Formats: sequence, C-alpha cells, structure tokens
Amino acid sequence: MKNEVRDLAFPDIAEHNGNMTADVLTVPLATDCVGHLEKRLARELGAEAEEWSECASALTLWEDEHLLDNPAEDLFSRHQATVERLLQFGKLLLSIVEHPDFPDKKLAAMVLATQQMLQDKLVMWHGAMSRERREKILAAVFHES
Repeated sequence: MKNEVRDLAFPDIAEHNGNMTADVLTVPLATDCVGHLEKRLARELGAEAEEWSECASALTLWEDEHLLDNPAEDLFSRHQATVERLLQFGKLLLSIVEHPDFPDKKLAAMVLATQQMLQDKLVMWHGAMSRERREKILAAVFHES
C-alpha cells in the first residue's frame, strides 16, 4: 500500500528501481513538494478570495433590493447570518494573507478591505442602533422621505 501511494503521488519515481532508500528521496522531494504546494495554494487562494469578495459585493445589491423598504424580520435574520458566515471565511483568509511571508500584497489588501466592509455591514444593519434610527439615517443619505 505504501509503495502504491508513493507511486501515485510521485509517478516519476515509480519508474525507477524500487531499491532506492527513503533517505535519498527525502530532501529533494520535500523541497519540491512544499514549493508545489505553496504555488498551488497561492493560485487557488487568490481565486477563492476573489469569489468571496464578489459575494460580499453582491450582498450590497441584495441589501438595496430587499432591506431598504420595510423588510420582513426574517430577511434581517438571514442577512445577519450571511454576513457572519462571510466574516468567518474572511478570518480564515486573513490568517493566511496577513502572514509576513505571504507574497501577494494586492490580494492581502483586497481581503482586508472586504473584511472591513463586511464588519461595517454588520454594524450598520445589525448593530446597537435602533431600526428607526437606522431608517432615518438611510432616508437622509438616500434623500428618501
């Protein structure tokens, strides 16, 4: 079983004679493997972070359509749950992109900005402010009477 896994993970090695010792394979393969994993993580993380940020931006349109004009309470509950889930995912992304060795500073800035926007949404829509006060502010901002 051990050799089968190795053969699947490292097909180039499978072609060689099985008499090589693990000591010979350890150092170069570990370096190559880690480098490959880092590149793949950076590539896939970027795509996931972009999609997450797009979801957060799409939420703004949904808010405009569903929360501005006398929304039902269940919409507020669903909205809060959605924002909290997006924030949780953002915390995971931040734990990676805020690492000093993370190479993509532009991606890190985008993740940080999106996370801040989501935190602002949570306070704006679900903070300690009364619903009446929030509606008054929204009416003033959007010049609604």
